[in-house]
Amino acid sequence: MAPADEARLAFERIADDLKQQIRGEKLQPGQLLPSHSQLMEAYGASSLTVQKAVRLLRSEGWVMTRQGKGTFVSRSADFEHAFEKVVKDLERQIRSGSLTPGIKLPGREALADHYAVPVRVIDAAVSLLVRNEWLRYEDEERSHDAYVRDADDPALGRHLAHAALVQKIRNGSLPKGTRLTGAEAAEAIGHSEENTEQALAALALEGHARKVYKNPRKEIPSRTRPSEPQPEELAYVIGESLFWEEPADAGGTGDGSAQLPQSAPPGSWDVGLAGKLDLILEQMADMRERLERLEQASQGRGAKRPKGA
Repeated sequence: MAPADEARLAFERIADDLKQQIRGEKLQPGQLLPSHSQLMEAYGASSLTVQKAVRLLRSEGWVMTRQGKGTFVSRSADFEHAFEKVVKDLERQIRSGSLTPGIKLPGREALADHYAVPVRVIDAAVSLLVRNEWLRYEDEERSHDAYVRDADDPALGRHLAHAALVQKIRNGSLPKGTRLTGAEAAEAIGHSEENTEQALAALALEGHARKVYKNPRKEIPSRTRPSEPQPEELAYVIGESLFWEEPADAGGTGDGSAQLPQSAPPGSWDVGLAGKLDLILEQMADMRERLERLEQASQGRGAKRPKGA
């Protein structure tokens, strides 16, 4: 038998034995797995063989690695924490430009090694980021190859405009009480007015800005009101409460298996909130379109009405 086959069978035998100990509750959920040196001594195996066995257990979800603490038997709460960690870290890297528009993500196995989580956690995290329009799959068959959305993608533009506004607020460029329109905000952050308007609306929904109107009709005295009332111009006042918590860096195994940068600016949408906000924005756009159609239809009926009718 070839040495490579022997090594492969050795790490699988170690992994199978540890699985049996977990099934038989000899190793309890949340319990720290024996160290690499202890496993090497217990099984008479090399460091590489033990490393492969632990990696196999981790990829299948039997154990979870916590940076600086060791490898533990998985609990249900571990999967939720790992899922949120991966989602938020990938979001931060897209916001900061570490993952640039159009770039292909590392493979799912490489990401699983980098974040020290099971492959299924990576699949779930990528799937959510696709639904929330941060990423896209290579094709409609939902292959595992995922890409950051392109620079001209409206959804990504909206996300990045939101991130740019948050950064301006955090660094003091847009202090509390700043009043500005979508056009003024777009000029300040260098994004399109459409994307910036949607990002400002998101900030208002989150409670970080307040909608106001420039030139409100009620402020125009009736004796000076022109025949055609001045249009109301929507603006926003930046609020004080920016309650995002700065998440801790999501580290990997430290073996360089996936070279994802760890630095990113503070501030990240909550995973669930991002999806809800996208849905609200879609509903708002749909309502706006319906109102425009109704107004056009009403104007059309008025134009056809006979004089003196």
